[in-house]
Amino acid sequence: MASKGAKRTMVALALGAAAMLSAVGLRAASGPDWVTDAAGPAPFAQPIASDDPAVLDQRMLGRSFFTVPWVAAPAATTARDGLGPLFNANSCASCHVDNGSAPVIDADGAPLRPLLFKLAQPDAHADRMGQDAPESPGHARVLDPIYGGQIAINAAGGARPEARPQVHAQAVPFHYPDGAAVTLTRLTPVLADLAHGPLAPDTVVFLRQPPALAGLGLVAAVPDAALVAWEDPDDADGDGISGRANRMPDGALGRYGWKAAEPTLVAQIANAAAVDMGLTNRRYPQELCPPAQIACQKAPRGRPSPLGDLDLPDPRLDAIAAYLSGFKAPQPAALAAQAAHGESLFSTLGCAACHRPVLRTEDGRTLRPLSDFLLHDMGDGLADGVREHLAGPSEFRTAPLWGLGARLRAGHRFLHDGRARSPEEAILWHGGEAGPARDAFVSLTAADRAALLSYLEQL
Repeated sequence: MASKGAKRTMVALALGAAAMLSAVGLRAASGPDWVTDAAGPAPFAQPIASDDPAVLDQRMLGRSFFTVPWVAAPAATTARDGLGPLFNANSCASCHVDNGSAPVIDADGAPLRPLLFKLAQPDAHADRMGQDAPESPGHARVLDPIYGGQIAINAAGGARPEARPQVHAQAVPFHYPDGAAVTLTRLTPVLADLAHGPLAPDTVVFLRQPPALAGLGLVAAVPDAALVAWEDPDDADGDGISGRANRMPDGALGRYGWKAAEPTLVAQIANAAAVDMGLTNRRYPQELCPPAQIACQKAPRGRPSPLGDLDLPDPRLDAIAAYLSGFKAPQPAALAAQAAHGESLFSTLGCAACHRPVLRTEDGRTLRPLSDFLLHDMGDGLADGVREHLAGPSEFRTAPLWGLGARLRAGHRFLHDGRARSPEEAILWHGGEAGPARDAFVSLTAADRAALLSYLEQL
């Protein structure tokens, strides 16, 4: 029989473990099973409750590899020494604060680390390099021959940071019919101090900011048929909305990323791990060192671990996916009268034709991401000139709006490239299929515009 002192130690350890689980967001205190108050603290990091010790253990492991910084080889550790040789960040959490997004432009207009400068040659064919672009298996996107698919601002092991990114901001004045004025901003990416000479003449530089990681496991649980049912690529019903799913070469339906270019959460994590942090994994088993960068190719690699030679072996990659799958979706607890009026306007103006108000998972849970997860033509004003699988240069996945208010309160930006400082600016940039809804918003009275924006701010 254990002594009283031993029992006290066991109780203390148990209480400490419970406190640690609560602190890292692995156990929800109370509330709905799969939604959380959008106005509460850290709405993207509220866990779906689980009493399964195996689930909690996997989430704990996933949280560790999501939040704790990685280090470059050679290092004393074999668990986290795979960083680089080319990388932008040393942890996932550095670009996803409380599982949300992060600031991408500082007060002086300079880009911050989470704003990614990506590269492509949109007029080239995927067979030009003898294979599909290495950054993401199957992507119909050819990368720059010297710098690959993304500019790395950090390097290790003798490799060199590839450039010093900058953004040039162009003011775009806008006036409502009632005389109210808004100044929009167009961001142009610029690369200074290129370490290996100029980009290829036909390379396009485009921006991506990190999305909020809201309800990712719930999105995965929505059946393909529910999304495909909304496809109307030829606009057969004549409503001006012609959404279509992005599909992978194997037929899988894309759900994640600004252009729905990844079919599963594991695929999305694997891409970010390889491209943003230089972590090899089962989908990217080789370092993403362009052939021209010899120092990158010769840089030290992480030491093999009992789990194999990959920086992010399967158990750890799957644990990160389990961690990110286990969070609730933010949803307003209630709407004030003005916001409720705004919700009605959101529907009548046509916004809900793409930002679908309700989705249901395979097991019948109701979600309100305000997205159909389909591609839509957003017009020339937002086009980035890049194709990803079936997504054309001006096509983007409908951005889910859940948690928008939390992102606004955190000072984050909107749209794929972070140009919009507010939901209002994001709306005014809409074009293409969203043009009629944007025009209807512009024609509203000031009071009605304020009501619609109040609704968005409470999501």
